[in-house]
Amino acid sequence: MIATRKDVAELAGVSVATVSYVINRTKNVTAEVQERVEAAIRELNYSPNLVARSLATRKTQHVAMLVNNLKNPYYTEMLAGAQAVASKKGYIVSIIMVDYAAPEETLKLASRGLDGVIVATVQADETIRFLDGRIPYATASENLYCSYKEGIFEAVKSLKEYGHTDIAFLSGLRMGESHERYRYLTEALKYYNLPVNRNLMVDGNQREETNEAAGVEAMQDLIDRRESFTAVFAVNDLMAFGAMSALAKNGLKVPEDVSVIGCDNLEIGRYFLPALSTLDVSAFKMGKYLMKELISKIENKSETRKIVISAYVERASVGRRKE
Repeated sequence: MIATRKDVAELAGVSVATVSYVINRTKNVTAEVQERVEAAIRELNYSPNLVARSLATRKTQHVAMLVNNLKNPYYTEMLAGAQAVASKKGYIVSIIMVDYAAPEETLKLASRGLDGVIVATVQADETIRFLDGRIPYATASENLYCSYKEGIFEAVKSLKEYGHTDIAFLSGLRMGESHERYRYLTEALKYYNLPVNRNLMVDGNQREETNEAAGVEAMQDLIDRRESFTAVFAVNDLMAFGAMSALAKNGLKVPEDVSVIGCDNLEIGRYFLPALSTLDVSAFKMGKYLMKELISKIENKSETRKIVISAYVERASVGRRKE
């Protein structure tokens, strides 16, 4: 026999209305009452009528994460973090592949029965402007501050201690002086009295991706120009993987000939050969933070901007400069 809301109320020793308050989150109850109701729901294996609940609350308990590249494991890890929070709060999470250059189409997707969305990438200004005021959203650029300074300074200090002076930077984005990772790298080089060689700063030119292919292309560009460098800092782990592949194809060993550092600390990096040194900016934690912020907005609760501090994780891809 299927349990009803009345059965839950009787087992928990509360009114049917109180059970509704707990399920729909429409009114605050004491922690003790909420625990009794939730225990009764679990014991009876009660499943709320989601359609009826959405009609009563005008909420669907359904949110989505917007991404533009399903192949990127960074988003997979971020989604896992978001899901960990959402499931505890009773929310369903979908992932939507979008074109950030077409915000109107994004809104059509995002407004189909969704309470809110997480905008996962940094290249979504038009989409964010279009979503603003139309549907609750959370994005790293507004709800999180990730400080790369600490990790980058640690990485450069380590490279200097290993004797490296000629350090390249690879980015697949059209970056300017304001690009945070680029800016902090140049600051760190100056701080440790190392040269800032603009010829080693590959800003991608026409490339808009920061994936393995972009890493291969950027590294090959440096090699073809016969630039002198012994260490490489890539804007993310995927570009670092591509750079390592290009180095191998050109007969250069990591870290014997060139040390390589990425950014993001993707899980796969520790199993790469050699294991990739990187900046730890946990995508899983960022997904958790963003989902907490999104649910706070949906439920009209106050939210605070979270600060994520990066840390340098040294592995086998970094070694002493070859004499």
